[in-house]
Amino acid sequence: MNKKILVSAVLALSSTTLFASNQTFQASINGWSEPTFAETNALHFGKIRLASGSTCTMDNAGAVTGDCDASDANIQLGGITVSGLAPNSAMNITVSGSSSANLTFAPATTATDGTSTETTANGVATAFTTDGSASDITINVYGQMSVDTALTAGADYSVDYTVDVSFQ
Repeated sequence: MNKKILVSAVLALSSTTLFASNQTFQASINGWSEPTFAETNALHFGKIRLASGSTCTMDNAGAVTGDCDASDANIQLGGITVSGLAPNSAMNITVSGSSSANLTFAPATTATDGTSTETTANGVATAFTTDGSASDITINVYGQMSVDTALTAGADYSVDYTVDVSFQ
């Protein structure tokens, strides 16, 4: 009787391995390089009143209004070029302002690759899809600069802003 059980167990094991099979498959990806950023024009609002609460607003053509000197020769739209993009890539562009010891900057931007144009607001992710040839994206930066703490005449002041491109 023990021989019958042993023979049955051997047959069960051998029949299981006879019907087992496997195959190896591959998972793959395509490498995607990070975009590069270049500042083509440094954003400059020109002169602003020194008092706390002063505000200067720049439009998308570089014209300033408010508590700033509209005739200042230093006034310039900011310009950022984003390169190294893949064709037909969906992304979000977010431009965020910040505050320094004396200033607060709330950016607005216009992003274009010659085919598509999108306008962004401070800290708001805006959908953008590159064209079929992956042209560079040009981002014009403007917006509103506010004086939080009184400034000193003749001194230079600055505040950071961040350009973020994240892929969907």
